[in-house]
Amino acid sequence: MSVTLKQALVLPSLRQATLLAGFDNLDRPITSVNVLEYIGTETLHQQNETAGRFAGGELVLTCFSSIPTNVNAQCECLRALAQVGQAGLVLYYVGTVMPQVDPALVTLAQELDFPLLVMPPRMELRYSEVIGDVMDAILRDQADNTHLLGDILEHMTLLPEHQRTVDTVLQLLSDRLRATVLLLDSTGQLLGACAWPRGSQTDMTDLLIQARQGNADQCCRLTIDPGDAAPMELCLLKAGQPLSNEVQQQAQDVMQLALNLWSLKHAELAIEELVRAILRDEPIKMRRLAALFRLNVASIHCMWMLSPLDPACREEFLRRVPTIASQLLEPHCQAAIAGSYQDFVIVLADNGVFGPEGEALAAQLDAQLKSEGLGAGFVCCQGLENTAQVRAAFLRSSEGLPSAQTIWPTRTVHTLGEIDFALHCKNDLVQDEASVTRCRAVLAPLHSSSEELPLVDTLAVYLLDADQNIARCAQQLFLHKNTVKYRYQQITHRLGHTPDKLPELTALYEAVALYRLLEK
Repeated sequence: MSVTLKQALVLPSLRQATLLAGFDNLDRPITSVNVLEYIGTETLHQQNETAGRFAGGELVLTCFSSIPTNVNAQCECLRALAQVGQAGLVLYYVGTVMPQVDPALVTLAQELDFPLLVMPPRMELRYSEVIGDVMDAILRDQADNTHLLGDILEHMTLLPEHQRTVDTVLQLLSDRLRATVLLLDSTGQLLGACAWPRGSQTDMTDLLIQARQGNADQCCRLTIDPGDAAPMELCLLKAGQPLSNEVQQQAQDVMQLALNLWSLKHAELAIEELVRAILRDEPIKMRRLAALFRLNVASIHCMWMLSPLDPACREEFLRRVPTIASQLLEPHCQAAIAGSYQDFVIVLADNGVFGPEGEALAAQLDAQLKSEGLGAGFVCCQGLENTAQVRAAFLRSSEGLPSAQTIWPTRTVHTLGEIDFALHCKNDLVQDEASVTRCRAVLAPLHSSSEELPLVDTLAVYLLDADQNIARCAQQLFLHKNTVKYRYQQITHRLGHTPDKLPELTALYEAVALYRLLEK
């Protein structure tokens, strides 16, 4: 029986906490306590991938010290914590570091049924008190109850579907046993691993060699029979006191059941790991997994990055789209892999998807996903020379895609150039008061108090959505072509030149893009 949030609320350090949301979700087990303070330009999920993927179940403590007044960022953080299956969020220092708990944050937590607690507004309260109380309860529970199978199965059922994987089970085993866990196939290739402690930089290949040579601390090697596949091996590397025979047997049972329930397709698991290795810049793991698939990673020059337009379809999207994309590209590419990473589906391919043919394939995939109710935001990155550029393109795209979708709302497919332009508008212009003033001055002649002609909006559609085509602009605005022609003439008259004139066009394009970002 695991320690639940409901049980934790009666501990001395949490008795004074006020529960604001998540009243029906207090039976979620707590596996550990974590402190989250810095939330920078990378998303929470990117930080999770850097430190090791979350298996959920953590009670998170924060005062949002880096975003105390940014309610949108606080809501994004809370949504991400709920998506990865965390046990709850505890807010400290409200009224000092955080001015208040915004009603929008409480409303979101109520919609997600995610436990949100707030501590009394006293600076003398310390994170260490909750950490000590909760971890003491967890450790005592684990000492009294050694039923690994039941606890891990209970935890898995409470996680989102996309997290019910062998990878997650390896993390839970590692945390529970405080041991490094390695899963090998019948040929000795590493299929999955989780280091203890989680942030350890130890090379898994070196640990595997030590285990085979008998040089590792307390190495247990257990045979796993997945049923319809070749036997596997589970290695548990434990420092200090050895694991008892009973615990080893339970670990073996857990992994056997996990393989039968959640990972019958081991090749797909390894493909996901290869995508992660490339995007997380893990060259040793990347080369090992690429060799397993006889894939030359140097041949990868293109990346497609897809995210679901409908958050409600997220789990189905991450599960189905990699297969759909792989089947589409297989006849056109010698090297192509697809897998989910964070909240995206990543497709990596050779130059078979470069140029016009690649644009046609992207449009075909976009249409197929829409027909199946899996609409996607789409970024196409071409001409990437190495995996370092692939990773850099992913980081830029994941940060810039929301801004690109705001600037070009009618497009679902974006290029890396458009992503970079969106990032320029977001980071260089929005955050620079002088740049905002300059861009507004460019559009000032189109504003008039004496009439209500929406000239700025018309110009934005003409430049950003209609590719400077009046007929297409009229279609977008649901207006007659002559109406748009009249507005075009008014814009030309007020600017003193046509909107298409270079180099003035550059400043206009940038100004209407910034206008949309600021309006949003």
